[in-house]
Amino acid sequence: MEKNRFTPVNLAIAGIISFIILTICLRLFGDSFSMIVALFAVLSALTILFIQQQRISKLDEIEQIHFVNHQAEASLTALLDKMPVGVIKFNEENEDVEWFNPYAELIFIKEDGNFDTALLQTILQAAYSGTGHYATVGDKKYSVYLDSASNVIYFFDASNEYEATVGLVTTRPVIGIVSVDNYDDLEDVVSDSDISHINSFVANFVAEFSEQFHMFYRRVGMDRYYLFTDYTVLEQLMDNKFSIIDQFRAEAKNRQLPLTLSMGFSYGDGKHDEIGKTALLNLNLAEVRGGDQAVVKENNETKNPVYFGGGTAASVKRTRTRTRAMMTAISDKIKSVDQVFVVGHRNLDMDALGSSLGMQLFASNIIDQAYVVYDDQQMASDIQRAIKKLSLEGPDYLLTLSEAMNRVTSRSLLIMVDHSKLALTLSKEFFDRFSQTIVVDHHRRDEDFPENAVIAYIESGASSASELVTELIQFQNSKKNRLNKIQASILMAGIMLDTKKFTSRVTSRTFDVASYLRNRGSDSVVIQDISATNFEEYRAVNELILNGKKILPNVIVAAGPDNTSYDTVVISKAADTMLAMSGIEATFVVSKNTEGYVSISARSRSKINVQRIMEKMGGGGHFNLAAAQVSDQSISEVTQRLNQEIMDQVIKNEEIIEKGN
Repeated sequence: MEKNRFTPVNLAIAGIISFIILTICLRLFGDSFSMIVALFAVLSALTILFIQQQRISKLDEIEQIHFVNHQAEASLTALLDKMPVGVIKFNEENEDVEWFNPYAELIFIKEDGNFDTALLQTILQAAYSGTGHYATVGDKKYSVYLDSASNVIYFFDASNEYEATVGLVTTRPVIGIVSVDNYDDLEDVVSDSDISHINSFVANFVAEFSEQFHMFYRRVGMDRYYLFTDYTVLEQLMDNKFSIIDQFRAEAKNRQLPLTLSMGFSYGDGKHDEIGKTALLNLNLAEVRGGDQAVVKENNETKNPVYFGGGTAASVKRTRTRTRAMMTAISDKIKSVDQVFVVGHRNLDMDALGSSLGMQLFASNIIDQAYVVYDDQQMASDIQRAIKKLSLEGPDYLLTLSEAMNRVTSRSLLIMVDHSKLALTLSKEFFDRFSQTIVVDHHRRDEDFPENAVIAYIESGASSASELVTELIQFQNSKKNRLNKIQASILMAGIMLDTKKFTSRVTSRTFDVASYLRNRGSDSVVIQDISATNFEEYRAVNELILNGKKILPNVIVAAGPDNTSYDTVVISKAADTMLAMSGIEATFVVSKNTEGYVSISARSRSKINVQRIMEKMGGGGHFNLAAAQVSDQSISEVTQRLNQEIMDQVIKNEEIIEKGN
């Protein structure tokens, strides 16, 4: 039914007519009652008129909304049918398709004319799990959006967008730095003509490597090269695990050259200067981890480095020039502080104590307030004997942990020796009191590194921390304070401990340092007195050895009993003793220590990288000397996990030598 809607003009005319009617009534009826009746009739008519007008207006608005909605639905339906967006409505319970638009039909209809329900369900599962932002259907990439509230999934053709994104990623600039390990040491012992041949070999190798991957390179030194490429090439290198490192080592070995390669690569979006700096840091990290490896890290502080290689014993990448530079840098830093506190790792061994004494002496030649901090509640028998001998001389530089706690100020400096992992430091509470730290260590650096380290002198090619510290003292050459007999003897004992009495990991530098310590009064009688094994310790070592089992022809794992705790020195001595046996390539000792943790001590000769295995167990160390501590697990659980890691690492890398007897 057609509805008449009054306009303002109509209402004005109605008002005029009502006025005329009232005027006539006033003329005709003079009495008041008749006038009231007429007025009531007119006002009633006007009220009815306004109510009717309002109702019609509301109906018109509702009908208009319905009309617009109908038009919108019709337009949307037409749009969904025609626009290049796939739309599929599905049943939430069984994921059956309830409706799809023609564009979705083009995407999911198979050659036989049936809808590819299996493919849709795969995409739905990926979308539910939060993955699958892109889906590949045929030769196209689709961006997927799931409206879980309405059970509708949308497919947008994103082929061009995806290709552009991939293009941006793969064309990101990459800067790499290649360094030849041990080149400086080799340069000192070969003739000029031989050096020329070595330089030619290295240059040709890098040139062929660069040509193979279409990289631009430039030599910046006889042993260093810069590489420039993009992420596509870097991805290829990572996919083949940087096999170029193994190739170089093999070719160098054929020429009887003790050379390996260290590489640092970095990539990012623009800012080539920062990418180059990160690449240089990555190279330094590869070198301090022992060389013969590559480190890749994006130019982003939140990203972690990725390691490749490291399949041989640590290379010696250490020069006297670098040692002198580190001596100067450490000295300058010490001059800017008010106190120096030197700490070793938890459960001090002789190397940690010796290097602590050496760094205290080094610092005392610069400032007066320099101290060695030790935990008097946790000391092995040899450390107790050494501290007792030092105390007889009445030194005021030895502080217990509780004494040192109250002396730290905001300008104090902490020096960590023989460790670089916060989990191994003498006391985390003590460490947290310092805002700046210096690290002097001979173990490979890993992720648990102090963020406040202002100087890190890490040389994994050195035999011991005592060797590094003694070299610093040599280059300092101060006449203010000199090593006394007991200090020199403890430093020598530290070197002897980590080199197994000069039978492992020794270089010419090690013997140079030993000669210097002997000249400073190192006494073999004092060393023997400090390091002597008492009867109970000797018996404990043999108890662990008797529990040893060969899990491989040349690998022994010894697990201690659950109800017995052993000192860490005993555990390490058991591993050392077994390694000296014929036909044994690696040894592992698992036992509870006096702190309640399960300790693992690992040793190897030259073919099995025990450091990799210990890193998997939460520890670290060197190629042929490493350890770990595990909490909240039993000895049998740790042993089972260790055996599996040994199998994975050793067999996977084909590092098993010939079968033993």
